[in-house]
Amino acid sequence: MFLLTAFASTFAPTLPAAPADWNYRVRPGDNLWDLAGRYMKPDVPWQTLQDYNQVGDPLHLPPGITLRVPVAWLRLQPAPARVLAIIGVAEAKVRASLPAVPVTQGMSVGYGTELVTQHDASLTLELADGSRVLMQSDSELVLDRLSEYGRTGMVDTRMRLKRGRVSTDVRPLTGSAARFTISTPNTLSSVRGTHFRVVADADQGMARTEVVSGRVDVGNDKRHVLVSTGTGVATASGASPGQLEALLSAPEMDCPRQPIGLLPGTIRWKPLAGAGHYRIQVASTDKFEALVMDQVVDGPQASLPSLADGPHALRVRGIRSSQLEGLDAICSFVIAAHPQPPLIIEPQPGTKVRGTRPGFRWTENEEAASYAWQLSDDASFDHVLDSMPTVIGDRARTHASLPYGRYYWRIASRDQHGKLGPFTEAIAFELVAEPPAPQPGVPRHQHGDLVLSWPAGSAEQRYRIQLARKPDFADPAVDQMLDQPQLNLTKLSSGKWYVRVQTIDTDGYAGPWGAVQRTRVPCAACRWVAAGGGAALLWLVL
Repeated sequence: MFLLTAFASTFAPTLPAAPADWNYRVRPGDNLWDLAGRYMKPDVPWQTLQDYNQVGDPLHLPPGITLRVPVAWLRLQPAPARVLAIIGVAEAKVRASLPAVPVTQGMSVGYGTELVTQHDASLTLELADGSRVLMQSDSELVLDRLSEYGRTGMVDTRMRLKRGRVSTDVRPLTGSAARFTISTPNTLSSVRGTHFRVVADADQGMARTEVVSGRVDVGNDKRHVLVSTGTGVATASGASPGQLEALLSAPEMDCPRQPIGLLPGTIRWKPLAGAGHYRIQVASTDKFEALVMDQVVDGPQASLPSLADGPHALRVRGIRSSQLEGLDAICSFVIAAHPQPPLIIEPQPGTKVRGTRPGFRWTENEEAASYAWQLSDDASFDHVLDSMPTVIGDRARTHASLPYGRYYWRIASRDQHGKLGPFTEAIAFELVAEPPAPQPGVPRHQHGDLVLSWPAGSAEQRYRIQLARKPDFADPAVDQMLDQPQLNLTKLSSGKWYVRVQTIDTDGYAGPWGAVQRTRVPCAACRWVAAGGGAALLWLVL
C-alpha cells in the first residue's frame, strides 16, 4: 500500500495553452444572433463574431461554412462529477476550511474537491461527458477543474493524483479546447480519448502511466513522450520520463463455467512469462465501477473473498519487475453460495462410527433457519439412502439401522425465505461394530485437549482463528495465529461458542473471515476435558 510520505522533490506541471479558436460548421437556418446566444458569453456581443469571421450577412449564413469562435468568448460553466459507485470508506473535502464529509453513491462533487479513499475502498466518478475514473484504495485525488464549454460538447477536466492509483476510461474528446489531464508529483498525462491507468507511488517516489487503448502524452519540465496502446512509462522523482516498455499481454484464464457454490473459491490462470506478480480485482460487474477486492498475488491463482450471490467479474494482469502492470484478462462468473453450509462436528471425514443408527452434528450457521441433511453409499449421491429436507437445530440421526460399511453424508443450509444453499462436499465415514469393553486395570489412551481443525489451504498459508461468546467477536476468548490448520484447546468452558477462521496468504494478505458458526459445549464434555478424557474433534469446513 502507498504511504503518506512525500516525494523527494515535486513537480508542478504547466498546462499547454488552450487553442485560440473553436470551429463550428454552419447548419441550415443558423444565424449569428442565435449562435452567439447559444455558445458565447452574455457579455460578448454577436457583432464581434461577425467582425472576427468577416460575415457580410449575419442573418443568412451559407450552410457548410466554418465559423471560428475564440475559446475565450465561449460560455464556461462548472460540470460536476457524479459518484457512480463506491465500496468502503472515502471522504470528500470541498475546501480546506470545511470538514471532510463521507462520500456516498450518487453524490455530486465539483472542482476543488479533494477525495481520499481508505484501505480496501474504491469509487468511480462519472464526468459530464460520460468519461469514468476509477479511484482505488489508499488514494488521494484533487479535482482541479471540471468544466464544460456551454453546449459545444467540449469539456476541460484536470485532476491531480497526489498518491495512489486511478484507472480512467475517457470518451473521445471533441473540439480544440477539450482537455483531460491527470497530473502526479512527477508527470502530466494528457489524453483525447483513451483507457489508461496512472499511479503516484509515494513509497518509491515514482509515477507510472499504463495505456490500455489510445495514446497518452506523458511529460514534465524535462521532456514529453507519447505512450500508445499496450505500452507504459515510469518516471522517477526529479527525472524525465523513462523509456517506453511494452505491457505484458493478458493472461490466459481458466474461468469457471458453473456457479461457484463453496467459498472461498479459487480462479486460476496460466503463468505469464515476465510476470513477477499479478494484480487481481473483483467487482460486481465487468465495468469494475467499485472493487470488492484489489490484491497483488505471487502465483497464478486467486482466492475469492466472501461474495454475495449473483454475477461478478474478475480481472487479472501481470506485473513486470519495473512495476508496470499489463493488459487485463477478464472473467465473468456467478456466485451461488448462500446460505453457506454449517461447519461439521461429527462424524469427521475418514473417521469410524460405532452403532447402527449413527448421529450427525454440525454448527448452526447464522444465515440459516433450517438444514437439509442427506446420507448415501456413494460420493456422488446418486443413491440417497436417507434424508431430512428440513432439520431444525444442529443434529440428526438416521431413521433406521444401517449395516456396517462405508457411507457419505452432507449438509446444506436453508435461509428464512426457503432458499437452499450449496451442500458440503461428501463426508466419508466407516460404520463399524462396537469395540470390546476394556479389560479392568488397562487405562485408556488420554489426550486431554479439545482439537479444532479445518482443511489446509495452499502451502505456507497461515490461519487466524477466533472463539467468542458473542457473534460480533468484540471480545474473543481465543484469538490465535497458526502455521497449521489445527488448534488444541484445554478446559474450554461449557455453553454456546461462536467460531470463525481467516486465511493469511503468503504475502501477508488477510482474506475474509469465514461464515460465523456457533456450537454448544455441554458441561459433561467440559468435565471430561478437564479430567483428561479422550480428545474431541471439531472440523471447520470453510
